[in-house]
Amino acid sequence: MRFLFSFLTIVLTLVFLITAVIYFVGRAFRDVSIGKSSSSAFRDVLERLRQEVKALMPELVPWDGEMFSLLSLKQGAPQAKGRFRQRKAGFLLSIFQEPIVAFAVEQVGNQKVVLARTHEREYVFRQKGKEVEVWLNGEPMGVFTEGALLAAGKGGRLLARLEAKPSELHSELVLANGRTVSLTNPERAAGPNPRAAVLVKELTREEENAALAVALLRLLV
Repeated sequence: MRFLFSFLTIVLTLVFLITAVIYFVGRAFRDVSIGKSSSSAFRDVLERLRQEVKALMPELVPWDGEMFSLLSLKQGAPQAKGRFRQRKAGFLLSIFQEPIVAFAVEQVGNQKVVLARTHEREYVFRQKGKEVEVWLNGEPMGVFTEGALLAAGKGGRLLARLEAKPSELHSELVLANGRTVSLTNPERAAGPNPRAAVLVKELTREEENAALAVALLRLLV
């Protein structure tokens, strides 16, 4: 009996070790694949996310000049998909519970890729360590690092700078021309459907692009 118990213990230990090795080797290959994401791996992720979001688009309320000010912190029941629940999709809601942004998120190795759509804009965020690369409508927009959104290309023109105030209701987002947008800190928000941002009604198109990028990044990345 003692011999049988020892034999079973050894077998179970070997099974556990083999399973662990297979899991971590597979994870390492996923990390390497997305790490070389200038290639098809990253495009494949985007295609999956676009298909997820495409299925949600018919439910979106059209985005107009008032929608940014109506964007809330609330998500519409995102659903996890894929093996090990690595991917999820859902909506960001307005303060009136309307779906106004469709999104899909996929965690690939140690990187997170997010695609968010309104009727007229598509944002892609790729988190790599402490930096987040941002695309708008298929074109490189910039990089968010250390609280600053820097434009793509040489020189890295400042598009927006986040002055985080975690102990207060809002953090301040200072845009390139000095205009300020207040972004709500979710952990400090009260009420069933708090606004994600205030002071956004007078923004130009370029300013709204930058401010919305940072707001979505804070909510989804």
